[in-house]
Amino acid sequence: MTRTTNQRGFTLVELMIGLTIGLLLLAGAFSMAGVQLGEHHRLMLELQVQQELRATAEFILRDVRRAAFWDRAQDGVWQDETDAPIRNPFTEVAVEDAGRRVSYSFARDGGSPSTGSVRETSGFRLSEGRIDQLIAGRYQPLTDPDLLRVSRLEARLDAQAHPLDGACPSTLSRRLVTVIVDAEATHDARAGHHLELLSQLHNDALSGDCP
Repeated sequence: MTRTTNQRGFTLVELMIGLTIGLLLLAGAFSMAGVQLGEHHRLMLELQVQQELRATAEFILRDVRRAAFWDRAQDGVWQDETDAPIRNPFTEVAVEDAGRRVSYSFARDGGSPSTGSVRETSGFRLSEGRIDQLIAGRYQPLTDPDLLRVSRLEARLDAQAHPLDGACPSTLSRRLVTVIVDAEATHDARAGHHLELLSQLHNDALSGDCP
């Protein structure tokens, strides 16, 4: 007696359908992986922009706080046995070009009683998508344009005046500086960041003259 068994395999149509479904699943997986990698890259760029921007803004703020430092402040105090007090020659802080350029000066260590204070001038500006720092009379790049494109630099200087009691009509102004910076990654405009920092200048401004 002969026994026959029915063995059935995949037909060509079934094989093609299976391959198509597998390719679709692989394409979806690769697409999701690509999206996740792109998002991870964007987040890394955004974090880098934030770190660079915060370091730059804090550096600017720290340097601006030195404005109006005078190493001979004792000469500005009125005394009976001396001439009229000398006004601080480093008081002015210039904010120009709608806040895109700020400059100031301060006394640098190295002066002597015979030569007086040594003036040091510093400042910052926005130029061609980067921030430049004024060093020794020349502007030098502070940010890397290959990494960061700065679209906004704005410095604001606000004064809070406090009249002083006494024979002289003098006013002591407490000055606050605000630094606002907007920037984005050079190769990905989606990775951007906005930062705004506020601080008080270490040296107040005195105005008014004694008769």
